[in-house]
Amino acid sequence: MICKKQMIAAGMAAVISGMISFLFYHSLWGMCTLPMTFCLFRKYTDQREENRRQKRLNLEFKDYMYAISSALSAGYSAERAFLAGLKDMERLYGETCVLKQALESMEKRLSLQEPIEHILKDFAEESKSEDIETFVEIFCYAKRSGGDFIRIIEMSVGRLCDKIEVLEEIHTVMAEKVLEQKVMCVVPLGILLFFKLTSPEFIGVLYGNVLGIVIMTIALFLYGTAFFLGMKIMEVEV
Repeated sequence: MICKKQMIAAGMAAVISGMISFLFYHSLWGMCTLPMTFCLFRKYTDQREENRRQKRLNLEFKDYMYAISSALSAGYSAERAFLAGLKDMERLYGETCVLKQALESMEKRLSLQEPIEHILKDFAEESKSEDIETFVEIFCYAKRSGGDFIRIIEMSVGRLCDKIEVLEEIHTVMAEKVLEQKVMCVVPLGILLFFKLTSPEFIGVLYGNVLGIVIMTIALFLYGTAFFLGMKIMEVEV
């Protein structure tokens, strides 16, 4: 899987570097940008995948909280409730469950009589999710002080549901702006390509000389900065 991702990233980086060579430098020397392009593309795709994983993780964790809440309401202990929640998640999501590996590890550690507080803290640290970390902190404190587990679970589910609903509303409102941002990223390249194809003598002065290379490099840097800044602005955190 990792090799496949590396090959895809390398292929896309080669295409992007080829476009840079043709549009900005009109020389194969532009392919020297390939290593930097590869690193930036990998960072971008890794960040996008991580955002998707976190979104899926929060959705699954919300359902997991529902399952645990039901088990606690039925009179299960905290440890048995977490194990019962695991079975429900397997039936609900099957092999595609993002939480599957973490929950299976939790089940094995619980069978060895390891304290659930330690297991949950490790789980929260591995998940890298602020919502899960907050829940675990509250849960561990409540368990030490004899708090109402059912109420804690219900509050956690309510918080996650509210967050997901707010994010969906924001993404719906911003969908048009996201499309505009993508179009605006393509427009400068389209204009440059238009001039190269229709008026090569007009833009030709920017190629094959030191001043032109400097100007095009500055333009490429500004374009790249604007692209990543635009992507960053479109990312919404709640």
